[in-house]
Amino acid sequence: MKRIFISAVFSLLAIGASAQGDSSQKSGEKILGEMEQFVNVADILPDDMSVEGTTQGFAIHGRYGFSVHDRGQCVIIDLKRRSFVGTFVMEGNTGHCNNASFGVERYDKSSQFPLLYVTECRGERACYVNDVSLTGSRLVQTIYYDGEEITGPADWFVDARSKRIFLYCTIGNLRWIKAFRLPKLADSDSRGEVHLRPEDSIGSLPAGDISIPQGSHLYSRYIFLPAGVPSRSTALHITDALTGEHYPTLDLTPMGLEPEGVATRRGWLYVSFHTPRDNRANVIYRMKVN
Repeated sequence: MKRIFISAVFSLLAIGASAQGDSSQKSGEKILGEMEQFVNVADILPDDMSVEGTTQGFAIHGRYGFSVHDRGQCVIIDLKRRSFVGTFVMEGNTGHCNNASFGVERYDKSSQFPLLYVTECRGERACYVNDVSLTGSRLVQTIYYDGEEITGPADWFVDARSKRIFLYCTIGNLRWIKAFRLPKLADSDSRGEVHLRPEDSIGSLPAGDISIPQGSHLYSRYIFLPAGVPSRSTALHITDALTGEHYPTLDLTPMGLEPEGVATRRGWLYVSFHTPRDNRANVIYRMKVN
């Protein structure tokens, strides 16, 4: 029987979360408030602008939302004004770009944002590390996982507060979340790569029986995991990072959209959706995190 190990690292991620009360008394509905549409990005894009690739990862820093598309096009929106800022193709981000999240380190003193971590998700188990601005980006590091115990593609997400990076992966028939210390740029080898191994993991947590995983995001003690496709079913899964408890899923199937990236800002959980056969129609909803 596989031993389930919930490392102290997950407890450290949720310092102060105990003030929210006993997690066993909370349901998914109580954790999240009512869902509201925030913006359909198609409504704020220039009419002549082309968007290549389906909507995938979504990350927030300050007032700006970064919507990353399959094979690397990035669309930036101003969340305060709900307006379009700009777009560019991210250097070297040629994978599926399934998830995105900001870290804490900056490339240099002139960098406008912390490093942006984007999941490759095409079988290489790679994470693209990017120095981004409002007008472009450069690939400054690539992180790989070299363990043979996982199967299929894998997702990456970062918790900047604890300086941890997490691998959302499949072991056997279950999804797992493996924690690592977030590599620094100085840890790169001569090729600009970092290769993490099983022995580098500082903890792991079962994410449950989730089919067709999408994005992943940690906020306070909660790990938010959207999943599914409209042709089958879609849902938002919530796992407690302290206890490993899986809360009741939020059914998203009636929306007819594919949930992709997730991010938080000022106590709101933003969920980015892909509209089938319409790359411009990146619809973003949000819910208050209680």
